[in-house]
Amino acid sequence: MRLLPAHDALDRDAVPDLDPGDITIGVNGSAVTYVLKGERYVEGGAHAIDPTDGVLTPKITVNGTVDTATPGDYEIQYVVRDSQGHVAAATRTVKVVESMDKQSGGVPVLMYHYVYDPANPPDDLNANFIPTTSLEQQFRYLTEHRFYFPSWAEVRAFLDGTHSLPARSIVLSFDDGEPRFFQYGQPLIDKYRVPVTSFVIGNDGNMLQRMKDYASPYLEYESHSFDMHRAGGTIGHGGRISAMTKDEIVDDLKRSEQMTGSAQAFAYPFGDTTPDAQAAVAEAGFPLAFTTQYGWAMIGDDPTLLPRVRIQGDGSLESFIAAIQ
Repeated sequence: MRLLPAHDALDRDAVPDLDPGDITIGVNGSAVTYVLKGERYVEGGAHAIDPTDGVLTPKITVNGTVDTATPGDYEIQYVVRDSQGHVAAATRTVKVVESMDKQSGGVPVLMYHYVYDPANPPDDLNANFIPTTSLEQQFRYLTEHRFYFPSWAEVRAFLDGTHSLPARSIVLSFDDGEPRFFQYGQPLIDKYRVPVTSFVIGNDGNMLQRMKDYASPYLEYESHSFDMHRAGGTIGHGGRISAMTKDEIVDDLKRSEQMTGSAQAFAYPFGDTTPDAQAAVAEAGFPLAFTTQYGWAMIGDDPTLLPRVRIQGDGSLESFIAAIQ
């Protein structure tokens, strides 16, 4: 993602008249971002994809400034062009505030997997599958109670203790990029406009097509590895990452980044990790990496070894609420 020089900036008044073609673009995290007066503005970035060109995220340019010494509303503009000359834009509103109710201690990063239609349950139904009815209840709860969805960059700064988040901050992630997640989950993501990260597996031959077909301004893609989501290791759940060298893991992460166009967060396949894997994550430039250990990501935690809150598909709304408060 590149900073757009001032003399190349598109006129904001012209943005509604741009021809985006089939480009889908959206900001990462909440489109209305809150910054406490005097703190540094953390740029959360944006994501974009096109049915022909594929992932356009690395080509996005960013324009705008935020004066965190002066309370008020500011705009950050994200612009991207495809190979056919179409231009799409998205805008983030940044509110610099004198005070706010702040998140304390940690932030829940939720881990989902698969979504299904309860009228047509899968043969291999287990707790990793959540019915659309339950997922919609949870999304409705989050939106009605005005939860805040920080970008990954905001999460890292929060965990470093250098940035405040609004109270009721939460992150939603879905692992694997399984077809039914796209088929049944993406329409609900769009309906409730909840920002979601899909941790995708790069060597799935149909993954890129699914990413294009179900593109959403609220759905960004991050790495669940390129080719490490399979057996072959000796620890944890037996994922092959434990049998790989640091350099092999770095190479895999770089291949995954080429596919997703982003390297803001990584989810270890099966939750398995080693010191070499942690070192590889840092060397490959991923600021955050998540296991399957249960818990909130807390201020001061090792950013290469973060827990998540697993959401069981057979859980009640009450258990969901208890897990995020």
